Amino acid sequence: MSQLQTVSDIRGMHSIGARSIPKHMRSSYLELYVLDREKARLDREIFGLDKRRKSAYTRLDSIHQRMELFKKEVKSGTDAITQHRATPRKPLKTMSIKY
Repeated sequence: MSQLQTVSDIRGMHSIGARSIPKHMRSSYLELYVLDREKARLDREIFGLDKRRKSAYTRLDSIHQRMELFKKEVKSGTDAITQHRATPRKPLKTMSIKY
């Protein structure tokens, strides 16, 4: 399902090189500027994706470690998970607030 093409996969005006101004009337400096801005945007996007990828791999490693721990517990037959009480041991301290 994640391999389906979306709207972001459609080639745009920049990717096909089409411009509204005829070639003899446009400035090369403007073209360089537009391409440089697009390059900078894509560099930032790649940086963000790399950051997200790194955090996803870190989370996956953590999940794999926890899975191995639980598999060992299941194999050994002991349940090392502590049961938490539904009510606190001591009553909660309260204080009144006057408006």
